[in-house]
Amino acid sequence: MRILNSEASDAEIQRHELLCNTEDWAKPEFMYLKETHQLLVGTLPLLSDGVSNQDSISSEALNRLVSGIRSHPPLSGTTRADGEIYEHLVRKIKNLPTLPIVLDEINKALHKEDANVLDVEELMSGDKSLTTTVLRVANSAHFGLPQRVFSLNQAISIMGFNDVQHIVLTASVISSFGNVSKRFFTLHNFWRHSIGVALATSRIGKELGIGGEDRILYTCGLLHDIGKVGNLLLDTKGYLQLIQKSMETGIDLDQLEKEEVFPEHSMLGEAICERWQLPSTIHRAIRFHHEPDADKRGTLPDEINQAADCIYLANQIVRENQFGYSGNAGSTTPATAVLDRLGLHSIQLEEIRGSVEEELNEAHGLLDVLTREAGVA
Repeated sequence: MRILNSEASDAEIQRHELLCNTEDWAKPEFMYLKETHQLLVGTLPLLSDGVSNQDSISSEALNRLVSGIRSHPPLSGTTRADGEIYEHLVRKIKNLPTLPIVLDEINKALHKEDANVLDVEELMSGDKSLTTTVLRVANSAHFGLPQRVFSLNQAISIMGFNDVQHIVLTASVISSFGNVSKRFFTLHNFWRHSIGVALATSRIGKELGIGGEDRILYTCGLLHDIGKVGNLLLDTKGYLQLIQKSMETGIDLDQLEKEEVFPEHSMLGEAICERWQLPSTIHRAIRFHHEPDADKRGTLPDEINQAADCIYLANQIVRENQFGYSGNAGSTTPATAVLDRLGLHSIQLEEIRGSVEEELNEAHGLLDVLTREAGVA
């Protein structure tokens, strides 16, 4: 509407042109809107106390009228929800990997009431790369075992089901994206940041007793920035320039995405996780991990809001500790609204910070093994 009324900014014009050039639905909808605009410009003066010498109508006045008109045919239903646009973008990503089937099978096995080591060992034994990774992690300094472990059975028994789930998920995600994304920016630092946020999100959830299952929180943290990889696959050069601009200006990357007409990585990440058929708690929490204002998130279950808050705080603390780097050079100061919802004040926040820092310090050896196995160290 602002474009038709010659009030649009350069960024709005660029976004409009991008949509019209790349989305099949955009041009027809714009034509509907243009026809409506012309109709209103021609008829509104006649309905305004006979005033007929208006040269233009403000966008505010037109928006009020068009909002009413859009609720009736032929314009009803022509505006696509953001979710549909991002689903379409995900379909356009070339070489978007799928998560290995064995990952889903292992998760299902571990969630059975009668889950046992032998079942998990049998599933993992068919994937030699995954088996090697788990054994090397079990033998790393992270676990500090007095003697080497040579079998999956031993490794699973020592690490426990939760750690096995974390390792399997992390190794699967990193290796899946390793081949398609290693040419972009320093992957070791990107995955280091992602694993750090995964560990921190899980730790914060445990400390506060919120956010649902540990497996869910860890996955939320690990995949919170997966939309950035999607953006790099869609437009490598453009997104690297945006990352560089964040580094130079200190502006949050998610803010620059909005200003520079880029797909928002949080929404793209949500669409990727939906494509992978991950639980709704994961993809909805990822969608809102940069939104501290609960009102702007809309009506969400407490578990999702809590998970999003845990990711948000974990992300800030991990960035504050400069643990890896994901392309965002913005502020690391946590929003007061998030801290209030989590019930954290200065003393409790410092305790959480210390707890997360301890988790990150203990994880150095684990991270080195995981990234080296995936070929991104």
